[in-house]
Amino acid sequence: MRAVLMVLSAADHWTLRDGRRHPTGVWAEEIVEPHRIFAAAGWRITVATPGGVPPTIDRLSLRPPATSPWRARRHRRYLAAHAREFDHPRSLSEVDAADYDAVFYPGGHGPMEDLAVDPVSGALLTRTLRAGTPLALLCHAPAATLAATGEDGTWPFAGYTMTGLSNREERLNRFARRARWLLEDELVARGARYVRGRMPLRPFVVVDRNLYTGQNPASSARLARWVIADGDARPALSVSVSRTVAAPPERVYALVSDITRMGEWSPETYAARWREPGRRFTGSNRIGPFYRWRMTATVTEAVPGRVFAFATGWPSSSSWRYELEPVEGGTRITESMTRAAPQMALVRAIQRLVGVSDRAAHLRAGMAATLSRLDAALGRDHDGPTG
Repeated sequence: MRAVLMVLSAADHWTLRDGRRHPTGVWAEEIVEPHRIFAAAGWRITVATPGGVPPTIDRLSLRPPATSPWRARRHRRYLAAHAREFDHPRSLSEVDAADYDAVFYPGGHGPMEDLAVDPVSGALLTRTLRAGTPLALLCHAPAATLAATGEDGTWPFAGYTMTGLSNREERLNRFARRARWLLEDELVARGARYVRGRMPLRPFVVVDRNLYTGQNPASSARLARWVIADGDARPALSVSVSRTVAAPPERVYALVSDITRMGEWSPETYAARWREPGRRFTGSNRIGPFYRWRMTATVTEAVPGRVFAFATGWPSSSSWRYELEPVEGGTRITESMTRAAPQMALVRAIQRLVGVSDRAAHLRAGMAATLSRLDAALGRDHDGPTG
């Protein structure tokens, strides 16, 4: 049986700039939905807080406009049904993240008060990140990373692509103008590659290596499902294609990381362009003349001469990776695509209607064509102009 450690804030308030204490705690949806989904998947769940203090549920999360009356009733029923578990958490100092298959931090403003400065939590986060164990942080929970410090004194999350509640979403709360600091600002200042979804208050999840982050309460279910899906050794779809080209890795990387050109070489993608150079780009996709969609992608790894990787948002929700290996006479390029969760039945039906009954075979052919065009472009660039 797989096991997940769910770390909750023990704070019941958030201290504002003027010294006032804003009542808060853990956001109901962010604890209920992940807990429900992990339990349904058969995972063993351990709840822990600083000092083993029972968590406080933010009262604002159980009433409009934060949620609908029927969802509030459902959350209250779930919390009541699991009251024994939530009211008697383990002390964070008594648990070892190495005993778990994943670590999950729900949000709410509580983490801004206690976990952001908790050395025990900070050490747990550092060990989890370094060990490669899936680490999921939801909404305000990335604030807990601010207490993490590496052995060399640096912030271990620097350079990671992550999300969390955006400034725009935070300022929907009237008391945000009295905040001492906002999460997005602090993550950027520490060196994170912060990204957010195009629409506020809509589900948005980012995965960078073993770090999983969700932007807001609406991302709760998607974040938990993504962790569970990646916990399965077999992804829903995985395709890989390799080709050896007569060019050094540095030259190959220069083209692979140029999404405006790579997008045009892919049979499915067109009009790819940077939104945030080196970090985020958009593109249009098509299968045949009728099935078209837009996608947004976030760069997750960029090591010149070695690897270029990115993750696409909904509806693609997949990870793409170009690995470059120097070989005699050139570079071996391996392009791989992984999709953790199955596509929706409606999307599969549309693909069949446009003649793509075998999505893996279709992707493999497209990836092979992309690498062939890349090879041709490297040859043209090497030959240079003639005349």
